[in-house]
Amino acid sequence: MQQFLSSINFCLRNIGYIFILCLPVMTLEVILANLVASLDIQSSSDSAALEAISEVSGQFFLLIIASLIFSVALSGGCMVAFDSLSNGNSVSPYQALFAGLNKFFPLLWANILHSLAYGLGFLLLILPGFYLYARLGLFPLFIMFEKKSAMDSLGESWRLTEEVAIKLFFLTSTFLGIQLIFGFFGGMISIDGGLLFLIITTAIKYATLMPLFYLFFSLYKSVRKQ
Repeated sequence: MQQFLSSINFCLRNIGYIFILCLPVMTLEVILANLVASLDIQSSSDSAALEAISEVSGQFFLLIIASLIFSVALSGGCMVAFDSLSNGNSVSPYQALFAGLNKFFPLLWANILHSLAYGLGFLLLILPGFYLYARLGLFPLFIMFEKKSAMDSLGESWRLTEEVAIKLFFLTSTFLGIQLIFGFFGGMISIDGGLLFLIITTAIKYATLMPLFYLFFSLYKSVRKQ
């Protein structure tokens, strides 16, 4: 419980910085989701749906590429940002993102492997997905601070989290569970996926991810100091 609250308190103390850090990715995700929602494919015939998709295929492709680049950069850049905020260094949010961009390809490969692992876990009744997300989630730290490869960083994350696996699993389940609960109840009350709902959903996603990522950062730092 203490780690849960301290992660939230850290993010609240630095909410302006973290908002700017996440803003490019959040904006791209909202625009992309709004574009998909505007197609209204489900209520259209097959031919009309294909025609609608073809008309926005260029925009759709560019948004996916931009969203991928910035989300991968954020996975590493947020660790640089947390390190800067913790040590009182003067790294701006955009400098932190640029640091993530400099490690783009190892971060991309590690993110793909991480997503495949916890995605498979989610297919096995969700909870294994939370467990794998937690155990492998420290990989950006090893890439950014120790220059490990994608495979090595995932292996190091698994080894480092061995002694705190259960606690980390419950904390990760709490943060990610908030996202799932909001999405579930949003569907239950038939929220129509309008722009406001997309903005709220994206905000909740990053309001839960950033404290979780800071939790990973804190665990890494505490072990490395020993």
